[in-house]
Amino acid sequence: MRTASGICCAAALMLLGFGCNHLTPKREAQKVWPAVEVTKETLDILRSVRTSDVSDALDSMGLQERYQMDPAMRPLYFGIRFAGIAHTARYDLIKQPLKRMSYEEFDKRQYAKGPEGLWREAGPWGGPDQVLVIDARRTAAGILGSANTLGGRINGVVGFVIDGTCRDSYECVIQKTPVFCTVRSPAHPMGRIGPVSNNQPIVCAGVKVRPGDVIVADDDGVMVVSQEIADEVARRARLIQEKDRPGRRASYEKLGLPLDETVQ
Repeated sequence: MRTASGICCAAALMLLGFGCNHLTPKREAQKVWPAVEVTKETLDILRSVRTSDVSDALDSMGLQERYQMDPAMRPLYFGIRFAGIAHTARYDLIKQPLKRMSYEEFDKRQYAKGPEGLWREAGPWGGPDQVLVIDARRTAAGILGSANTLGGRINGVVGFVIDGTCRDSYECVIQKTPVFCTVRSPAHPMGRIGPVSNNQPIVCAGVKVRPGDVIVADDDGVMVVSQEIADEVARRARLIQEKDRPGRRASYEKLGLPLDETVQ
């Protein structure tokens, strides 16, 4: 069901955004992560089940409470549901407030490349079937926003999970951007937080996440399914859901409720 993946990222991409300047915290050693590939079949199953089914499956495997993110991790709006392969990033505090400058200088420098730039991304913004998972130290520094999440979606990203801030939240909601976050704030991250690692293991909302793990999210919260056990978790979760649907459908029929996607 799984095969060892090849090298997933060139060294240049792994180092993107880690220039030696005052915006960057102490850099971690970057390693190519040898992820175990999760098959499309397993990913499709995990997209069809609920986080409650995944949680029950993990319970049955003796893995209670190990893979559920902190309940502070909440969706921007009801109805968000996704599953995808984790692409991770980590940021740390720098606390170096910007000095006064003209608006023209600020506009020129805000996203400029090189040492004059005021903001650096940790790395590439994911790709098809991926979930961008960010440890941002639960700060009021809006790494996610309405513009860059659109860019991620164009790249094929299916969801965003950040232990930190999503700003421009109203725009993200009307754009139907699938974001889970622990904080909302209007603040930009420049001068407040900087990149540490891209596509390396992180801890996000209390749970270890490695590149290649599966992230399953819905209104109940966010679950992390380790890549090595994804096949078995998916198998058990589907069995749990298949047992649940007929009983709920029978209750719908007794109550005269129209059948919806959760019982069909």
